[in-house]
Amino acid sequence: MDQLILKRIAEWTKPPFDSATIAEIRALEEAKNEKELAERFYTTLEFGTGGLRGVLGAGTNRMNVYTVGMAAQGLATPAHSLVAAGALPVYGDLKDRASLDAACAGVTTVITTANSVLRGGEDNLASVDLNGTRSLIDAAAAAGVRHFIYTSAAGSDPNSPNPLFSAKGHCEAALRASGMAYTLLKPGMFMEVWLGAVIGAPLRAGQPVTLVGQGKAKIAFVSAADVAAYAVTAVDHPAARNAEIWIAGPASVSYREAVEAVGRALGQPLPVRYVAPGEPVPFLPETMGQLVAATELGPDQQIDMSQTAATFGIPPTSVDAFAARFFGGG
Repeated sequence: MDQLILKRIAEWTKPPFDSATIAEIRALEEAKNEKELAERFYTTLEFGTGGLRGVLGAGTNRMNVYTVGMAAQGLATPAHSLVAAGALPVYGDLKDRASLDAACAGVTTVITTANSVLRGGEDNLASVDLNGTRSLIDAAAAAGVRHFIYTSAAGSDPNSPNPLFSAKGHCEAALRASGMAYTLLKPGMFMEVWLGAVIGAPLRAGQPVTLVGQGKAKIAFVSAADVAAYAVTAVDHPAARNAEIWIAGPASVSYREAVEAVGRALGQPLPVRYVAPGEPVPFLPETMGQLVAATELGPDQQIDMSQTAATFGIPPTSVDAFAARFFGGG
């Protein structure tokens, strides 16, 4: 098989991929099913305006929680599309300070969305989200970058017990102290990742959606497209300088309400089952299931977008609008 396919297979048979995903791929290896393995890994599944499409299963060319998350992280814009549109690629590695110095040379504005979620190996919370991002901040300041736009999170806090939120909080502090003008984007929970996983994966498998507890906690969901719009707008907008921008949909929505929205998009209600916090959630890796439970047990999330949307001219995407586009193909 092609070396790229073999590399992808090797990556998917170790953490952070969950045990069920690893077992599925290893079973294909043991059966010497090279045709199926090649089909699953020869390309990367992309999500476009036609909604959620793809065969359910493990692999880069299959619909699963990891490909949903990766599509959301990439904001549905592959690097080759940006290059084709005229962007000049400059390559850097957050774990290699020298490469960051070179990448920042001559740059006036940096926008970073980098994180280690759904990666693994050497790319982890310490190397990427904390130390890597701080290295990028230092490199940008040393290169004379004038404006640094950082995608943080609504729950960021250096004292948070959540290691991701803690890393985000420490990086915010480093950026504030850097001397550069800064913009802190603080989005809620990405619809593409969480609704794609909690609702989309069982939907594609023809199984009931599983919610934790009663599924009634209000969550500040946000579309990745909205966050991208704020990042672009922040480059030139004076209100974005040395500011925090909290980003969410027009109203907080529970998982139960999100399921109802997807049902409306599809023209039929979806079957739902409930599990107690701490019980496994089908189709979700253990860590994601734990975060869903923590969200359900935590306080309701509220982000008022009325003034922010008016200031920056970006209307927030509702869960209903997202469901129509992502699930219904609208």
